[in-house]
Amino acid sequence: MAIAQRLQTLSRRPEARHAGLLISGSMAAQVALLATAPLLARLFPPQDFGIFSLMLIVSTIGGSIGGLCYEVAVILPRSRLAAVSLYRLAFLLSLLTPFLTVGLVALVQHLLPGLMGAPRDVLFYVYCIAGAALTAQLNLLGYGHSRAEQYEPVSVNKLTQALLPALAQIGLALIGMTGQGLMLGRVLGLWASAAWLSRGLPSGYRPRDLFRARPAALWTVARTYRDFLTHVPRQLLVRGSSMLPAALLLGTYGPTVAGLYFFAQRLIERPGMLLGDSLTRVPMKQFAKRVHAGRKLTRAALLYTAAVSAPVLLGVALLTAIAHPLFRIVFGPQWEGAADYALVLAGWAAIRMISLPMGTIPTVLRKQKLSFWMDAAFALRVLLIPALAAHGAGPLTAIGAFCGVSVVYHLSIMALGWVVALRHDRTLQPAASVLVRTGETYV
Repeated sequence: MAIAQRLQTLSRRPEARHAGLLISGSMAAQVALLATAPLLARLFPPQDFGIFSLMLIVSTIGGSIGGLCYEVAVILPRSRLAAVSLYRLAFLLSLLTPFLTVGLVALVQHLLPGLMGAPRDVLFYVYCIAGAALTAQLNLLGYGHSRAEQYEPVSVNKLTQALLPALAQIGLALIGMTGQGLMLGRVLGLWASAAWLSRGLPSGYRPRDLFRARPAALWTVARTYRDFLTHVPRQLLVRGSSMLPAALLLGTYGPTVAGLYFFAQRLIERPGMLLGDSLTRVPMKQFAKRVHAGRKLTRAALLYTAAVSAPVLLGVALLTAIAHPLFRIVFGPQWEGAADYALVLAGWAAIRMISLPMGTIPTVLRKQKLSFWMDAAFALRVLLIPALAAHGAGPLTAIGAFCGVSVVYHLSIMALGWVVALRHDRTLQPAASVLVRTGETYV
């Protein structure tokens, strides 16, 4: 009963409304993905999705480190000047780092073509650079709105990021574009979404304000928050571990298998990633407020985790139950093989989302190095796919082994967040107790 009452109290707080707003946007994005997927499945074969998955992986990973993760710190400092300087620094970096990231990928593909498939043409890498830059800037714009607690634009942007690229891809297919229509449509949709999200930003965060920063201020915040650079290798490890399976399947089993897996991931894990942003952004903001106020974290983190668990497990169970008929009837017989991958991915997606609120605590307390070593310890799990392929295992077996180790990883992240929160709570001074006895006060 006590837990139920606390959850009811939590639901009335502003942060609960913010989380609900972001989750609504995520659910709308999921509906958009499900609504457009049947058309895309009939316009593009699995082989085209296999190649597109590589472009999406490169642009998403490149975009996640586009601002060298300084944008993550935007919502933390009390000083508005520091927050604006961090925002501008991250934006300027996002114009440069995609070239370095995609150039490195091109070099790897040239030297090790069997790892992620054969090297692609120049246009493929142009799409990757544009996608990475736009992904980084969308992420940054979202943090600008979150700093001002303007969660409605962030929520709507979740829908536009899912819907606009899909509509562009469908339109390009209808005018005769083949596999490249998936990549160009992705870039056009992200561009339109970024243009919409640029509206309504507070002063200092608007696009026309970005180049007014003084170099001295940028250098100051870069040094002050340099510990956030540890997020860069962490993002590479975390996103690489979750997204590289499609690329490794492309290199080891071919584009058809990669396309089937990617399509299942798109319907199962991608909505989870959209929802996961909601389950990270709001708790992180509220945990930061609690730290500034000298309040404890453990109980709040456990309540967030409990509130997340029930709907996430229910949703994943529903998706798992309808996987085979969904893929066979809605997407066509050529896509039914993707249902098996969806069943395996569903369990991993559930544990990943449940772990997110607790996983923000090391970042809020600036204990990123602990998270980094945890990520590094599990990063090599992606190598299970080519290793098992080399020993004759099928693609479903390889993905099952990868997802099983991934579940252990996310449970470990939850445990780490809980331990860090407990340590923080122990450092706080206990509240003063007042005893009144026959007119005397004891403190």
